[in-house]
Amino acid sequence: MDILHTCDGVISGSTALHILLPKTGTPWMLADLDLYVPKNHSELMLSCLTAEGYAAVPEGEDDQMTYTSTDEGHIVHLTKGKCRIDVVISETVCMLSPIFHFHSTAVMNFVSTDMIFWTYPRLTL
Repeated sequence: MDILHTCDGVISGSTALHILLPKTGTPWMLADLDLYVPKNHSELMLSCLTAEGYAAVPEGEDDQMTYTSTDEGHIVHLTKGKCRIDVVISETVCMLSPIFHFHSTAVMNFVSTDMIFWTYPRLTL
């Protein structure tokens, strides 16, 4: 979690939702980890993940990718064996911008190194 703190990053998407909901409310298996970082810390995050053995997946080579880059952020897909990490690089100095452009309020949540933020708890439950 040190690198997450150093890079001003957060965990969002289905992993954050999985943390927020009781195990009985999350029948799905986690497939990836979505990390969100501001543009100014993206190189450090990617170099740390590369040092841990993750490799970037060239665009178009992974048929399991479910979303692509937007005006709000650029996505770098990384793999290490069966583990997948999607690093969403915000186009601003705030890592949260892409989170609030999700397709659904259910995944507009995030976990940082020192807090959990649940945007719409009543709608999510």
